[in-house]
Amino acid sequence: MMRATVLRAAFMLCLVAGAARAELPVEHVTVERMPPDNGHILYVVDGSVAHGVDGKVRVMDGDNFRILGQFSGGFFGDFLPAADGSTLFNATTFFSRGDHGTHTEVLEYYDLKTLMPTAEVVLPPKRAQSNGISALMAESAGGTYVLIQNATPATSVTVVDVKARKVLAELPNAGCYGIYPSPTMAGRFASLCGDGSVLTVDFAPDGHETARRRSAVLFDPDADALFLSAAQADMHRLIFISFLGHVHVIDVSGEVATQQVPWSLLAGVPDSAGWRPGGEQVIAYSASTGMLYVTMHPNGREGSHKDPAEEIWKVDLARHAVVARGKTDGAICVAVSREAKPLVFTESATDGSLARYDGDTLGKLGQTPLHLLDFGGPLWVQ
Repeated sequence: MMRATVLRAAFMLCLVAGAARAELPVEHVTVERMPPDNGHILYVVDGSVAHGVDGKVRVMDGDNFRILGQFSGGFFGDFLPAADGSTLFNATTFFSRGDHGTHTEVLEYYDLKTLMPTAEVVLPPKRAQSNGISALMAESAGGTYVLIQNATPATSVTVVDVKARKVLAELPNAGCYGIYPSPTMAGRFASLCGDGSVLTVDFAPDGHETARRRSAVLFDPDADALFLSAAQADMHRLIFISFLGHVHVIDVSGEVATQQVPWSLLAGVPDSAGWRPGGEQVIAYSASTGMLYVTMHPNGREGSHKDPAEEIWKVDLARHAVVARGKTDGAICVAVSREAKPLVFTESATDGSLARYDGDTLGKLGQTPLHLLDFGGPLWVQ
């Protein structure tokens, strides 16, 4: 009798529980949208030498370093946010068997609000694959084209029509590397060349080449080469820095590239002997303040241009003067926000972290947990 009573009670409990479960709302799979732009949204290319086929792009809130989302970077992909804030571009490689098999090169379009892919363009199988150098993919003036550096090892540039979503042409830039679009003319880009000159190439709306011109020799690649990553100074000029710390301001908007007289950022700085720029994305420029930020390391030597930084130097571009120095832990990439009182962000190769600094004093304001990144690549602040 007792056993029957217990069974009836258990049965009633199951009915009640079943009824309760039946009343739960039906869940629907949705895609969370990105929060409103606060001017400190970070796009961090997180590649990996150990497992390069599954690189990723992390999207983070620079105010609190909360991860907002991420998407695949593929195999040593090149990432670029569109200037108008509508699209994220990712040029990358995928293999049919994960890490081997038939490979396909694509330019992917991602929605900025959902981080979901919306379209892709199949590229010629020639894309340069590297540890995240921002100069290997660029958007033309007005966002008409995306330009992608190739290396087979012969060098050329693939021109993609963004709206038509198709490859228009492959334009050779033999002996030259890196893509620096004219800020004012959609069908024009420049490249740094191995003899120290700058090549400028013009092309028509259908992609065919209309002109190419070489500048005079602007730098000595044997004695003091330039880092490929540049910073935009204004509507006409780009800022480059050399391995020994010379600042080159080069105008790539015209038919032939020209430059101002280069100058050394070490000149007049106490105890600056042996200091050199180091890392991957070694400079960032704040247009609102006219300040250039450079990642620097001591005891420089031949080949140390990729060494992580121990300091960030703040440089007044107009006065050619270092106005502040701040400590950093192994930074290899630096970026700066666009506001009147900017923030500076860095990626560390030493401990895989991100850090945030006051753009005026270079005092550290915050840092992510260590080993957040496998191997940081270029960094953007939108």
